[in-house]
Amino acid sequence: MELTDIRDAVHRIRMEYVEMPEMKLTLAQMRRLLNLPLEPCEVALASLVDSGFLVQRQDGAFVRGPALVSVVQTHLDALARAM
Repeated sequence: MELTDIRDAVHRIRMEYVEMPEMKLTLAQMRRLLNLPLEPCEVALASLVDSGFLVQRQDGAFVRGPALVSVVQTHLDALARAM
């Protein structure tokens, strides 16, 4: 496994969740959707969970985490104050 494989997996997974924020996928579903090898996919998902971008639910599915929600809320609050 190479670092470029992990970076590619992180980028591809992140882009899928940015495009479809309500997406809920397990590791196996993610691998099939993006055609990713097991190890880079596991490492990428762990990294995205550690950063708060994703959260793994009890049923094993990965969903968007609260980190992005707080960033969006901060921007909305700033816009509201500016009006």
